[in-house]
Amino acid sequence: PMAVDEVLSDIEMEELVSKVLLSENSEGYFEEVKNLTIFQQVQLIESLPAEQRLSIWYGIDPTNWWSLIGYLQLETGRNLVNSLPAEEKVKLQKVAVYSEVLSLADILPKSMLDAIMLDQDEKVSLEFQQALTYSDDQVGRFAHRNILRVRKGISIGSVIDRLKRKDFISAVFMVDGDRTLLGYVPIAALFNNHDNDLIETVARPIQGVDDTDYLSDVATHCQFEEGMDYLPVIEDGKLTAAISISVILHEVQEEFASNSVSEAPVPDEDLFGPVSVAMRGRGLWLCINLGTAFLASWVIGFFEIALQQVVALAILMPVVASMGGIAGSQTLAVTVRGLALKHITSANIKLLYRKEMKIAILNGALIGALVAMVVAYWFNSLQLGIIILCAIVINSFAAAASGTYIPFILEKMDVDPAVASAVVLTTVTDVIGFAIFLGLGTLILL
Repeated sequence: PMAVDEVLSDIEMEELVSKVLLSENSEGYFEEVKNLTIFQQVQLIESLPAEQRLSIWYGIDPTNWWSLIGYLQLETGRNLVNSLPAEEKVKLQKVAVYSEVLSLADILPKSMLDAIMLDQDEKVSLEFQQALTYSDDQVGRFAHRNILRVRKGISIGSVIDRLKRKDFISAVFMVDGDRTLLGYVPIAALFNNHDNDLIETVARPIQGVDDTDYLSDVATHCQFEEGMDYLPVIEDGKLTAAISISVILHEVQEEFASNSVSEAPVPDEDLFGPVSVAMRGRGLWLCINLGTAFLASWVIGFFEIALQQVVALAILMPVVASMGGIAGSQTLAVTVRGLALKHITSANIKLLYRKEMKIAILNGALIGALVAMVVAYWFNSLQLGIIILCAIVINSFAAAASGTYIPFILEKMDVDPAVASAVVLTTVTDVIGFAIFLGLGTLILL
């Protein structure tokens, strides 16, 4: 996982993001990007819109390209690779690292995977295709078949002769006539014993792993003996391949690192802390929520006459509130996650706001139109359909703005966004949704 000193501080991050966004060309920050660690480059790319990510890409050492893509969030990595110009994709293919390509195969364009496979010899290409039949968290994805299987009863001298005739052998295993695993043979031990000794004299007992096992499970439950570099991979009860222990640990560590957070943005609630402490923290915001609920009720009270005369308004109020609340919660989740991962700063919050507003207008108009048609048909009132359409679209705007800025502002105030944001968001969407919906209903229907 990334250590605290491997990532940029909030102030450093904000300054660098501002510099990238405000610079007319990359000359002003190119050298600075080159001097960042790979983790800091990942942090920077995650904090920038797609248009600026390419300028950062050009400042990264090509030997680190595949590692950097692996540390990015999956969707970010996929978008970055897809946005590369054709000539950059060719360069990326030429420096392809077999193990990295396997771990990232699920996010790479099929054309790139095909091009990388064509650059390999027939045997490697066949293994590559077979590896891709497994998911990127399974043993079979990273298993290789350059192993030597020897039967029990053969002499050590015969095994050494076979090793000399092979180009490269990573591990030697002892099997029976049906290729059932019997033991692991350390290659170094072969040269430290007499040629006439039988292979079973140096073989060690070992437990194989299934080709469909998950890497995290293997890393957690398998015991790695000193001097052991490979684990045997079993497929349908037979020894077929081996997987490097270093690969297992590397993949698990990369997954852990990509999901890790260098430090908490604010003093969050302890997951398993004292009940009394958590109760006080949450209880305060529940009380605040109670007050905001009365605020929403107070707004509704202004339209008492309209509700009495047009019962349909009362029936449809929950629809408006629900649509605003859900839309806001989606934006809220994205923002809180971005804050936790240190991807959102004062320099790029407006970019996120613009993106969320575009999503709000598209989803609000589309879903609002669908709801409007149902309402117009249900209550036989085109006017009521138009009213709820306008209310949903406007409330979607309010939800997007609130979901983006409320967690950001709360974090600046040293208030836990995960606990407090939903209370403020619900108040905003309820008050604005009810005010717009009932206000338009009063003006148009009465």
